[in-house]
Amino acid sequence: MPLTLGGQPAARSYLARKHSIGHLDCDTLARVLCSSKGPWEGTLSNPSAKQLAVIILHYNNREYLPACFRRLAVALREISHEIWLVDNQSTDGTPAFVQQEFPEINCLVTTRNGGFSYGNNVGLRQLGFGDEDRNLPPSFHYVMLLNPDTEVHPDALHNMLDFMAEHQDVGVVGPRLVRANGELDHGCKRGEPTPWAVFCHIAGLSRLFPRSPHFAQYTLSYVGEQATADVDSVSGACQLMRGTALKEVGLLDEKSFFMYGEDLDHCLRFRQRGWRVVYRAEARVLHHKGSATRKSSGVMILAFHRAMAAFHRKHYAGRTPFWLNWIIYGSIWLLGWLKFGRNRLRPAARRFVGSARPMSS
Repeated sequence: MPLTLGGQPAARSYLARKHSIGHLDCDTLARVLCSSKGPWEGTLSNPSAKQLAVIILHYNNREYLPACFRRLAVALREISHEIWLVDNQSTDGTPAFVQQEFPEINCLVTTRNGGFSYGNNVGLRQLGFGDEDRNLPPSFHYVMLLNPDTEVHPDALHNMLDFMAEHQDVGVVGPRLVRANGELDHGCKRGEPTPWAVFCHIAGLSRLFPRSPHFAQYTLSYVGEQATADVDSVSGACQLMRGTALKEVGLLDEKSFFMYGEDLDHCLRFRQRGWRVVYRAEARVLHHKGSATRKSSGVMILAFHRAMAAFHRKHYAGRTPFWLNWIIYGSIWLLGWLKFGRNRLRPAARRFVGSARPMSS
């Protein structure tokens, strides 16, 4: 069945210029997805490296994939690249669907559903970014982690790649993630969740003083939505990384984080190695946030708070008094179970995890 490239920006795209059609059959779309010309040559020791590898981790979210692929095809114009879909043991028939409808997209199926970090690491290892490959030059200048429930703006990838080429000290760039109603997905620019930052967030001080760097560290609400800025973390829903920096920093921590917190941890490790993490406001990506987690919101709420505890244990517990650690852990789990109970009282269609509130129709 032909795929429609919707939206006015796509009409001005490389695809429309080259093919002069509004509908792309699967063979044409596959050829565009595997295009091999790009203006960014970089300075890697591996001159044959492609510019970009995109890893899309998927779990029972097949309904979003066609739009994700269509938009990605437009955004990837004139960029040498590979796309890898990693299916985390879905039950919706995605591997067969991708093989039939998008045969040129590389598809990996994990042996188990080991979570977000595990699934993305399967893809990263396939691309030569595993621990055993640390001393080898990267085969891609850049790697991007992308959620299947996203739609990349036509100019977003060019914008982010240009920015990284101009700023060689930047290891990670994240775009401005926007939800379908136009609101900012605040997870795309975050501060490090120190005990003080988390306290201010939970106590409501960040909402009372949204422009204060002292009280609003958790959400960085004092950083303008339209302003490119250095941040502590971007969102793993769309995280572009420099290949050489990723080789240095290593994979996501799949031992500590099943779901949530892994992007915060990964960005912190980039910063600890001296790499900048940047929120790029000029690059825009639509995010249908919570599309997968809302299907099992109760389990995901507990996973969210388990990740909070894991992050504290990994980065702060060793320099925090024993008694304060227990207060922090107790508060995390008390809050988690309270949110779990409150979520159970909501109608099924209104349940959500974290900041992924259902939007009003």
